[in-house]
Formats: sequence, C-alpha cells, structure tokens
Amino acid sequence: MKQQEMTERTIKKLMDAGIALFAKYGYSNTSVDQIVKEAGLSKGAFYAHFPTKEDFLMKVLRDGFRFYFENLRELMTQENRDLVDELFSVDMVVKAYEKGFSAVLLHSAMTCQYLHQVKEELIKQMEEWRTDLTRLFEAMKKKGVIGSPLDARTLATSAMALFNGYNMQHYIDDRIDIKEMVTVFVELLQIQSPKSHY
Repeated sequence: MKQQEMTERTIKKLMDAGIALFAKYGYSNTSVDQIVKEAGLSKGAFYAHFPTKEDFLMKVLRDGFRFYFENLRELMTQENRDLVDELFSVDMVVKAYEKGFSAVLLHSAMTCQYLHQVKEELIKQMEEWRTDLTRLFEAMKKKGVIGSPLDARTLATSAMALFNGYNMQHYIDDRIDIKEMVTVFVELLQIQSPKSHY
C-alpha cells in the first residue's frame, strides 16, 4: 500500500472515531487517548497528523461543513436540475444526522466560547454556508420558485437556524422527527409548485 493511501486510511479512522466520540461525549469529555483507542491506532499516529486535539476538531468541522457545501455547490452549477427536489432531499437531512456531524456541531458551538480558534472556524464555515445558500435562494427567486418576500440572505439564515434547531431537538429527544424540517423549509420559502412528497 502506498504511503498516501496509508495516510488517508489513518486519518479516516481517526476522523470516524473522533466524530463518534465527540457526538456521544462532546469535545471536552473526549481525550486523544480515547480517540486513538477507538480508532485502533497509536498516539503517535494521531500526532503525526494533528498537532493538538483542537486542530483535530477543526478538521472534523471543515470536513463536516464540506458535506453540505458540496451538495449546494453542485446544485448551483447544474441549471437543468430540479432545485426544489435536490435542495429538500430527505435523504441528505438524514445522512447529515447519521454521520454524527450534527451532534459534533452542537457540542462545538457550546465549547467555542473558550476555544477561540474553533469559534473563528465556526464563524468562517457558517458564513460560507450562508453565502452559498443565499446565492442558491437568489437563483430560485429569479426562477420564480421561491415566493417568500424575505430577502435571500434572511432566508438562508432562517434555513440554517431551522436545520440546526431540528437537529438539536432530535439529538435531545429522538421523538422529534428531523425529516419534518423538509416540510417546514418548503413553507418558509413559500415554494410556488410544491411536490407531492413534501
């Protein structure tokens, strides 16, 4: 196996272990020892790739946000796709939660007040997310898909709040169905021709 492949496999093992542990116990209650034990690796393997646990969390956050960004950016570059169907995919909502990133984001938001670097990273990533959503909603408004009188940036901020709020409530009480947010998104945006599966 090539060195690059080994490095990628090691990082993936660490990331998977870190996400699972951060989602379950939070950043503060998870040690590097726990991460490497869960990953079946040595501490040396961890520190060969991440100078600190905080740097590791930053990578987890960047990769988690990338999951959302890639979907949004793909939508914005493919004019012929049905923006409504693609944007409000129940599968994407469920996958995001199942990956554990939603829980990690919640824990990170709570710890960022004393981790300045993490706070700055969250601000940066969330602003990128808001910018991408704003551009997408502007395109949807121009196509006449969105009927809401609110401006695209306000809609983007509201959509993010809705997404994070549903995830938080589901994390606390799994009787709250995160798939319901899809219907609420459609109502928030006042979609002009809603699909029957909403």
